[in-house]
Amino acid sequence: MHLDNAALAESDGEAAALIMLWDQQRLAILVDAMQADPPHPGRVHRLMVPRPAVERIRAVRAHAADVGNAVETARSTGRLPSRLIVFGIETGDLGEGMGLSPAVQQAADAVAAEIALEIGAFARQRQSAA
Repeated sequence: MHLDNAALAESDGEAAALIMLWDQQRLAILVDAMQADPPHPGRVHRLMVPRPAVERIRAVRAHAADVGNAVETARSTGRLPSRLIVFGIETGDLGEGMGLSPAVQQAADAVAAEIALEIGAFARQRQSAA
């Protein structure tokens, strides 16, 4: 699938870096590893970040970012994208060097497919509005 003006970026999750990536974007999609208590490796959380409150996003601990802080800062400075979707994939261990467990790999593949659908739907919506 070819998407004009689409970009893929990797971030260490630092709030200012995320905001710079989101700034002036109509659609931003964030994927991050996360831990929950109790853990369910491979479970996917999909959050649509609304322009008003951001309470639900603080309920999870992200791998390398305080996503809630980045969202609140972007909102207060007028730099939140028009639409922000956050996918959190639960892991059992956030340690380095182990690779993905089969459950997390399967979840990552499913999220990639869902992202492709989201981007396609967004592109079609923009075309029909033009």
